[in-house]
Amino acid sequence: MTDDRYSVVIPDTDYFRKMIKCQAACPVLTDARAYVTAIARGDLADGYRIAHDPNPLSTICGRICGAPCETACRRGDVGPDWQPIAIRPLKRVLTERYGPEASRLPGQAAAAIPDQPVAADGTLPGTGTSALYSPARWSSEQLRSLGTMPGRKRGRVAIIGAGPAGLTVAHDLALLGHEVTIYEAGSRTGGMVRYGVPVYRIDQEAMNLEIQSILDLGATIRFNTPIGKDITLADLRRDHDAVFLGLGLMQGRKLNVEGANLDGVITAVDLLLNYNLGYKVQLGKRVLVVGGGDVAMDAARTALRLGRLSDDMKESLRQTEARADEESDAVHAALDVARTALRLGVSDVKMISLESWEELPASKFEVEEALEEGITIHPRIGPNRIIGQGGKVTGLEVIEVASVFDENRRFNPKFKPGTEQVWACDSVILAIGQSADLAALGGADDVRLSPRGLVEINQATGQTSAPDVFAGGDVAYGPRLIINAVRDGHLAALGIEQHIQGRALDTAVATEWTELPEHTMHPGWTKQSRIKPQSLPVERRTGISVVELGYTVDEATVQGQRCLECSVNTVFDGTKCILCNACVDVCPWNCLKIVSLDDMRGDATLIAVVDSLAGDVRQGVAAMLKDDEACTRCALCADRCPTNAITMEAFRFKETLAYR
Repeated sequence: MTDDRYSVVIPDTDYFRKMIKCQAACPVLTDARAYVTAIARGDLADGYRIAHDPNPLSTICGRICGAPCETACRRGDVGPDWQPIAIRPLKRVLTERYGPEASRLPGQAAAAIPDQPVAADGTLPGTGTSALYSPARWSSEQLRSLGTMPGRKRGRVAIIGAGPAGLTVAHDLALLGHEVTIYEAGSRTGGMVRYGVPVYRIDQEAMNLEIQSILDLGATIRFNTPIGKDITLADLRRDHDAVFLGLGLMQGRKLNVEGANLDGVITAVDLLLNYNLGYKVQLGKRVLVVGGGDVAMDAARTALRLGRLSDDMKESLRQTEARADEESDAVHAALDVARTALRLGVSDVKMISLESWEELPASKFEVEEALEEGITIHPRIGPNRIIGQGGKVTGLEVIEVASVFDENRRFNPKFKPGTEQVWACDSVILAIGQSADLAALGGADDVRLSPRGLVEINQATGQTSAPDVFAGGDVAYGPRLIINAVRDGHLAALGIEQHIQGRALDTAVATEWTELPEHTMHPGWTKQSRIKPQSLPVERRTGISVVELGYTVDEATVQGQRCLECSVNTVFDGTKCILCNACVDVCPWNCLKIVSLDDMRGDATLIAVVDSLAGDVRQGVAAMLKDDEACTRCALCADRCPTNAITMEAFRFKETLAYR
């Protein structure tokens, strides 16, 4: 027997928050919907404030974020040909014009857009109700406000590692008024963003400017200072109120197969690190990359760059050498890599992955760009053993994959016996995972490690088993997106604040509804398609050239106008409704329906609401049901309603912090 009743949920604050899927999917709760619509109406300055407010690394994320917001975007779910909003490249449009890198624009200052407070009615100054946005508790405004509260202690905090998590901690603690010192083992900031992301994916100078803007808040940094040698974790703990571990995962995992120790087997992490630092890498002419994630894609495309240089490009590089001293350290390192490529001559790069095309975990755009550049990808192929002669790699024996996951979707590869083949190659690059170098712990036995060899933390505060030691980023969770590391930094900074003050912080959530009587969609919004940002032609994609060029402002405006404004909701006033069905008839998405109470099913909340409204008189009582997943907020129902029973209203929330 089937239950044909409609499943009904009574919406609450969490429901409306989750309905703004881009913001709910963002680890730092960036209100992408708000800055995308700001771009759509031409308010780029306000858009930058909103995008940067919860994310001190917005410049970096505008270029290389994995964009979970785009995966969640409802625009991609409404129709078969509707793709998600291009949220990440739209952020880049904002940071290029109003972020720290804007100082490179003629006549533009880096501080072109000063911080401005939110007005009492929740709007940004001078922009009206359409600028409503929802800030998280780690917003810059909230941190500055908390930092000025009387009676607070000022602490001294040491941060180990200048990666995304550590930089976020430094940013937040500086706003809170604490004394911050970053200890970086290398000579550069950025962590794996610097050492593990190829220079063709991110503008190194823009990254430098953003990181410097964080340091300018008051943090001190000590380069070339690995912890565990001249300075130990115990020393830092003795001299500081708290220590944050932002070590990252700087070691690549090895493959446990025959031949794994042959000369010519290199991890993706080592390749990218050496490539970005300009060290000589001997790869030969034929390279095989083992792995299917984004790191594998980076390794494959980097290997190809080490061989694709025309005579014109070589001459250009020789001319550029004369100006090398005038370039930034990042560009100089890229030039070192390009000069090395003159004599490496890699021309054939293949990649194998256990996963099928559908299961491939790499980002779609990464796959597309790799294919464009000539990388050959072979899905459902696994490594069996590495072949060598005289201690040097000569080939990789591969085997076909029957399945990658078992019936419970756990990783459990099965192979097809008898399908082995040997593919000739000069180098094998392993992109199969990363691990942490925990030498900085110096044997601190009060900092517990997980079975995976990661630092165990309280995920709400970043606190380890040692009360004065905090951690976040990859060293606590394993490899994840940059934006996840930013969230870890926010949580750890607030955890450190509570540790120093000796009292807990509570988060309050205030909500606000604003009627939008003039709400309408942009002209042609149903027909506007997503376009890819401009990029360099394939023949110009050398080791020193950033591939993605981004949108123009005009292109960004059109892309922003595709947003469905998921914070806007149709609100029904049952006392005015005359059950004329006009709204149901006009809805192009079939998301409205009038049904009897007996045709609905739900939890105890629904039962209580129905009982409070209908009491014992259920017969003939109807309810208006709305499918929020299908609704596009087009406002046709509100326009059609003859009794004004339907209004379009913007939902907004604001998180605030207060001490207990």
